[in-house]
Amino acid sequence: MNTTKQSDQLGEQRKKHRFKNRAKLLAMAVLVAVTVAFAIWSVVYILARHEEKTRLAFITPRTVETTAPCSIALINQYEEIPTPAAGILVPLVEEGERVAKGDRVALIIRPDYEEYVKEYRLAGEACDARKMVLTGLGNTVEDVLPKTRSDSLMREAVVSLSQAKTIGDLAEFQRAGKQFIRAIAQYRNDALKNTEDDPELKELVREQKRLLERLEAVVVEGGVLNAPVPGTVSFLVPVSAEKRDESFWVNTDNPEADVKRLSDPGLRPADSRQVPVKADSIAFTISNSSMSTVVVITSHDPDEESRLSKGNYIDLLFGEDERLNRCRIRRALYAEEADRFFVTVSDQIGWSNYPPAIPDAQMVLKRVTGLAVPLRSLIDYREETGAAKLKKITGGVTETVSVQVLASDGAYAVIGGIGEESPVEEADLYVVNPWTVGEGVLID
Repeated sequence: MNTTKQSDQLGEQRKKHRFKNRAKLLAMAVLVAVTVAFAIWSVVYILARHEEKTRLAFITPRTVETTAPCSIALINQYEEIPTPAAGILVPLVEEGERVAKGDRVALIIRPDYEEYVKEYRLAGEACDARKMVLTGLGNTVEDVLPKTRSDSLMREAVVSLSQAKTIGDLAEFQRAGKQFIRAIAQYRNDALKNTEDDPELKELVREQKRLLERLEAVVVEGGVLNAPVPGTVSFLVPVSAEKRDESFWVNTDNPEADVKRLSDPGLRPADSRQVPVKADSIAFTISNSSMSTVVVITSHDPDEESRLSKGNYIDLLFGEDERLNRCRIRRALYAEEADRFFVTVSDQIGWSNYPPAIPDAQMVLKRVTGLAVPLRSLIDYREETGAAKLKKITGGVTETVSVQVLASDGAYAVIGGIGEESPVEEADLYVVNPWTVGEGVLID
């Protein structure tokens, strides 16, 4: 009997324990549900308690560019100078320097004399550092104003680099870095040539010449490389032996596929000065053309009247902030698979930062300057006809007028009248968010 009584008592205790657990779980569930409901109510209350206020702005002039997608590829216009044997390449001229036919450009040193090469390079860096100090860049307190244009560009680049953000979005820092690289190249070519009267610099130059004579005694056979033609020297050499001259892009049956293949980042030019060179590899290239040639590949335009042709000018946009202005089309090829335009480029950019082809470029077709408003401020905009409406302020009240979109870049639209007279003028007030106010409403 005692055993039965004890069993009943244990059963009752288990029931009470289970009931308490269920009550706790139910209470927790109710608490969670109430918390979620309160959070949702709070968010809705915060978002809905204030209606969006009507915002006004003045109509102002703006330049808007109409662009179209395209692919671009740099056409090889240089002569490749091979290495006679394996070794270490020692440049005797700067990157991008123009040379005459027969000028010494580089030496190929035997691989076991790497220490000689290091000493020569350190001597060259010491000379350049001393030249920079002498040109005033090292002491901007005494030389407040820049001495040359390249000095001015260099100082501006240093300031931009020092003020660029290094946390978060690094686009500004990357642009400043590219600006600095271009400025230092221009600075080295211009400003560093006029500092030969300093005694300390003369001693550094004398030591550098002594080390160069020591290197000349240990070159490989045929290791003195001269310029076969006059032109601009580059040690940023292609990593692929494939020839991609103009005939390549004229004869290819599938240019888009070639662009995709050549856009591999691994095909960016390599610096032959940074690693030991192999026999029969490219030591440097030399070009006697002052302009680059780029092939622009776009989808086929069957309209003969509107499509681009020889003699037209276009702008090209690619990368983060690269821009090639007024590229002249000197040859145009039309085909169903794609249209190809061969353009001359006078702007100098850092091609070494890019592979041979860039698939996601933009081509500026039209540039229009006029009265502009944000595209989202237009009402009933029809892209095919350019017709739209704008809510402006006339006599203190809202009035909807019909306008014609002359050009748009996806963010802003240049507008004008549908007829001869324009319904808008510069400094007119318009409603930025027209969905917040009706017609004929008095604006305080």
